[in-house]
Amino acid sequence: MNTPRHTPVMEQYHAIKAQHPDALLFYRMGDFYELFFDDARVAAQALNISLTQRGQTLGQPIPMAGVPHHSARLYLKKLIDAGFKVAICEQMEPPGLAKGPMKRAVVRILTPGTLTEDELLDPQSSNHLAAVLPVKPARGGRPEPRLALAALDLSTGLFQTMAPQSLERARAELALLNPAELVVPEDWDLPAEFNQTPQRLTRRPAWLFDTDQGRRALLEHFQIHSLHAFDIEEEPACQAVAGALIQYCQETQQGHVAHVTALTRVEPDGEVVLDEVSRRNLEINTTLRTGERQGSLVGVLDDCVTPMGSRLLSLWINRPLRDLERIRVRQEVVAWLVAEEEICQALRQSLTGLADLERLLSRIALLRASPRDLGALRATLDRLPDLAATLLQAGTPPLAATLGQSLTGHEDLTAILAAALADDPLPATPAEGDVIRPGHDEELDRQRSLATEGRKHLRTMEKLEQEDTGIAKLKVVHHRTFGYFLDVPKNHQDKVPFRYKQRQTMTNSIRYVTPELKALEEDILNAEGRRSALEAERFGELLTTTAQRAQGLQAAARALATLDVLAAFAQRARQQNYCRPQLHDGSRIELRQSRHPVVETLTRDRFTPNDVTMDGEGNRLLLITGPNMSGKSTLMRQVALIALLAHTGSFVPAGEAVVGLVDRIFTRVGAADDLGGGQSTFMVEMTETARILHHATPRSLVILDEIGRGTATFDGLAIAWAVAEHIHGVLGARTLFATHYHEMTALEDQHPGVVNYTVNVQEWQETIIFLHTITRGRASRSYGIHVAQLAGLPLSVIKRAGKVLAAMEKDGIQGPGQRLQPIQPTLFGVGEPSLLVKELQGLQPDRLTPLQALETLYRLKELAATE
Repeated sequence: MNTPRHTPVMEQYHAIKAQHPDALLFYRMGDFYELFFDDARVAAQALNISLTQRGQTLGQPIPMAGVPHHSARLYLKKLIDAGFKVAICEQMEPPGLAKGPMKRAVVRILTPGTLTEDELLDPQSSNHLAAVLPVKPARGGRPEPRLALAALDLSTGLFQTMAPQSLERARAELALLNPAELVVPEDWDLPAEFNQTPQRLTRRPAWLFDTDQGRRALLEHFQIHSLHAFDIEEEPACQAVAGALIQYCQETQQGHVAHVTALTRVEPDGEVVLDEVSRRNLEINTTLRTGERQGSLVGVLDDCVTPMGSRLLSLWINRPLRDLERIRVRQEVVAWLVAEEEICQALRQSLTGLADLERLLSRIALLRASPRDLGALRATLDRLPDLAATLLQAGTPPLAATLGQSLTGHEDLTAILAAALADDPLPATPAEGDVIRPGHDEELDRQRSLATEGRKHLRTMEKLEQEDTGIAKLKVVHHRTFGYFLDVPKNHQDKVPFRYKQRQTMTNSIRYVTPELKALEEDILNAEGRRSALEAERFGELLTTTAQRAQGLQAAARALATLDVLAAFAQRARQQNYCRPQLHDGSRIELRQSRHPVVETLTRDRFTPNDVTMDGEGNRLLLITGPNMSGKSTLMRQVALIALLAHTGSFVPAGEAVVGLVDRIFTRVGAADDLGGGQSTFMVEMTETARILHHATPRSLVILDEIGRGTATFDGLAIAWAVAEHIHGVLGARTLFATHYHEMTALEDQHPGVVNYTVNVQEWQETIIFLHTITRGRASRSYGIHVAQLAGLPLSVIKRAGKVLAAMEKDGIQGPGQRLQPIQPTLFGVGEPSLLVKELQGLQPDRLTPLQALETLYRLKELAATE
């Protein structure tokens, strides 16, 4: 009895699939990528495509699903977005040459963090692949766990690493990177907050994170003898985590990562730290309401005209500088472009429409660029001389001149592309022809001529056959598989001569061949094949030549992105009347006529500016009271955003601005239940507050809004009071503290450096008008019921609330800063019992006669009247 066996094709499939068990295998078969067995079932469900069968193997039907190769990227995007990895298996030889199954091999593995195609990426966002490695504390070293990080954007070649950091700092860095994929050792039980998207978590063997293994991988990749140039020679954890990341990329890209030419060590001490909470509360990258980029700080300020400029703008805003000199260098260029409006507009016009050079160079280095990509590169290179000349003219700031210098020296490549590439529009692939310019290659021109003449002969034959047969609608048609035919309508088949040989019957016509047609077909196909092969060969040579110069072009790409951001800063400053902030090494923050950069852009009403002064002494903690909707939160956020923008080199929305350097910006604004983490609103609020109290310094800027409102009134007030005292007396951080606890305004009298501010309102005809102006002083009322009325609560509810408030104010809270009188017993005890209570406690009702009970009731009534 014979044992059933796999077919040769299925044996090949299983051998390749065994090498990539964690990926969906796109197995090329002709014009389709096919998936089999479990891969087919998964893909059919994820892509909503048909699940079919292909023959049998081992006596069982083979589940199969497929997608056309020409539209594969649409399906790949869906799979990658869903968190799948996909191995692309291509045919490695022309059809018909192999005796057995055609040779096939995996040429690339697509994962969420290793994409390079524009169609699969957001042009305005980076696509980071990150790796995290837990570092064991050395003897006598820090006892708390620490993490080393590395990140690589394969689409641009930007490679970074960070020395071991605390869990809190590492979490903030990962929140900033927002990696599309996270690579970790398979034996590490990572904290839950690092594993919120498990479908994008990749576990790798622990030995790949070995220091010696990582060091060797980095030295071999960069072709160097030490890592001193990257400042990680003395950082074994950085070597291990960065080496693990580069090995993963080499594996997924089949070794093609030559465009990754440098490794940057990120120094947290050189940046203003923004944790995940502050980015969310300040709506830096996305809005709280929609979660979208539009309406966020980055979205509103993005006046860039290139995708690479948009990505760099986001990076600068998320990584503000703490180096005064670097900030001032950027400011000088912005100031120059604000003053020279004509130059600024000319530069922005030249930048408009440029290719995304960073990602384009990555595809070129990976040898995946299309003819259109090289055409876009040629068009971009054509604009560089004019841009460089503008930036190198006399009187330009030093940074502008440096950028201009980076745009020079590419004339040779410009000439090569101009001579070799055909004029636009260029085809998507070399196989479509007309990629190489006529006259550039003599043999290619000859084969083109043969192919062109062959087509003329086909038209001539068609005309002769029409005249010979009298069939005016006879056509010469081509089928991709079966070649050329004479297509004759069925109602004319009686006119077909005997020399015609029928080959195919269609719905409305019959197809024939003749010896003359087949002979002409062979000549044409040979010429087309030779032309196609030569076109692909010459394009490949041109692509390789361009790839060899990619490293030099990376500096030009960075210069274009930088110029785009600085010009966007200048455009915004001119249009919105921003001022140049004066940064200094002290603590004073002084803003005149300051505005919120997002609100003033999006609102239809005129924005009301405000003055704010803070320092480390007399104005250390600003305690802000005022009704809801009066603008307290907006004011605090605008101070934080102005400080942030000042550290990026941008101008800021104010009449004048003086900003002392900030090391961290903390915010505690609003809260919501963390149901997944099992935390209530109040617990989330306290956790975020604790993080501030543990990490803020005198250099920090702290924004606190409504601390303590998530619990009982007096508990909340006590916590808010203690937090304010701790920040003022222990931390010394510059703080904006908004509260509805009017009792806290007494802190101004007790602690020098605490200053009361209030947001003004005006009462008019039993309603209030918000003036949105801040002044020294205390709010007399919260106006909560007025705000509720504006929100549309029923009038009956409003009236009842007014009565309840009046009663509470009479019996409970006596006024700002006064002693609190509880209006209900506390949970943990009561005060001295009253005479009435003592009398009731001493009664023994079972021993009272009816007359005694009546007398006792009258006595109790008299006691109640006196209390």
